[in-house]
Amino acid sequence: MSFRLIDSGACGAAFNMALDEALALSVKQGLTPPAVRFYGWDQPSLSLGRFQKKEHFLNKGGGLDLDFIKESGLPVVVRPTGGRTVLHGNELTYSLVSRYEGAFGGKDLFGCYAVISSAIEKALRRFGVPVEVKMSRERISRGKASFLTGEEEKVSSREDVSGRQGKKAGGTIQCFGSVSYAEMTANGRKIVGSAQRRWTGGFLQQGSIPFEIDEHLGGKVFRGAFNSEVMAGLATLVQGKSPSLFKRLLAEGFEEVLGVPLEPSVPDPQELALALELLPGYKSACF
Repeated sequence: MSFRLIDSGACGAAFNMALDEALALSVKQGLTPPAVRFYGWDQPSLSLGRFQKKEHFLNKGGGLDLDFIKESGLPVVVRPTGGRTVLHGNELTYSLVSRYEGAFGGKDLFGCYAVISSAIEKALRRFGVPVEVKMSRERISRGKASFLTGEEEKVSSREDVSGRQGKKAGGTIQCFGSVSYAEMTANGRKIVGSAQRRWTGGFLQQGSIPFEIDEHLGGKVFRGAFNSEVMAGLATLVQGKSPSLFKRLLAEGFEEVLGVPLEPSVPDPQELALALELLPGYKSACF
């Protein structure tokens, strides 16, 4: 089994989500090989977990300053994965789509998370980050697996707790406000946020690795409740090293953990066509 490495550069928020979903749908059907994708955001953007209810934000604001978001034109999208709200900016975002084969053969949600986290941990350590990995599951063990009708899509307990019960699971709608299984911290501050969506035929994991934290914008978006002390960008932890170096180290980490080389690639024409079909749904305003 080979893996593609797709480096998309900085793209719009809606296209980023549409392409990730298109890759996942294609890979899980066995139409294209699995893929690791690296990308950025062409402007600061906000992504919500797929279980964060639109009505919650409309009726209560959900901890967000909706007026500021609308007036500033900040793009808002709902991710195909679960989890909580992420303010994207100067970061490396990754996604990984695969069937349950190779390094992921026979592995459940936690096993797949552990494999991917191992690759990220290798890259962070080589980059000079004093990383710690949370291996206890108490934060997310309270949720129960559920099934959605239509495609027998497995919804993980992690998604259920962090998306549907965010207030109970840490009192925050912010992804970087709490640490769950196999996620990483440095000096007590969260440095990677990830979420996974599983189908019968495969899975998609998305993750955000900030280089810098925009405290001013975060304070505006989250009504002054943006706590930068619980998160950190790599540029704060490691001085004088470039994002391009970390990207290369992360690719090497994935190659080692997956046990196969990553072949530089681009999305298949079918995947691009599907992403364009999905794009209008991601462009539609969620509030």
